[in-house]
Amino acid sequence: MENFKELIGIQSQEKLLARLRSKDRRELNEAIRDVYSHHISPVRYFVMQNGGNAQDADDLVQITVLNFVQAVRNGSFQLQEGTTIEAFLFVLAKNRWRNTLKQRGLMRDYVQEMESTVADVDFWEASAQRIMEEREDQERYLKLFNLLGERCRFILTAYRRDGLSMKEIARQMGYDNERIAINEKYKCLQKLKALFRYET
Repeated sequence: MENFKELIGIQSQEKLLARLRSKDRRELNEAIRDVYSHHISPVRYFVMQNGGNAQDADDLVQITVLNFVQAVRNGSFQLQEGTTIEAFLFVLAKNRWRNTLKQRGLMRDYVQEMESTVADVDFWEASAQRIMEEREDQERYLKLFNLLGERCRFILTAYRRDGLSMKEIARQMGYDNERIAINEKYKCLQKLKALFRYET
């Protein structure tokens, strides 16, 4: 399942980058909105934790997204194996914010705190990314789950949310035995995985 989730994540990022390179203005604008909605929150957090206020965070977010979109469109940004869009945005923002603090003469006040934050960036970034991915996964799952038939929705809900045994599910569905319920659950999960693949 982890490989499946990782593959979905890579495909989603590649799809977003393709949309950012689009010549269709509407497609491009929607892709930029997706960057704001799903990939930029670590930047806000970083600024607010390192001497910035809400206005600073908004300004840095806007500049970071603009620089990122330009880098994607001119080909200077290429997604490397093991990297993420969030990581690239974070690095862009971190470097610019350090320069802003230097210009304000505040770097000395925040350098120790910032260096500590930067030293822990892998852990922090992984945590932030995991939170975002979980939220995106939940939204995607609910949307695709609702495309399944009523039978599949009942079986998966009874098993995952309600914690019913396959024997109990078989009884409620009117199946002759537990094995049939297990097979049906497997088929439903395969349908859900196919929907994930089709969506991306």
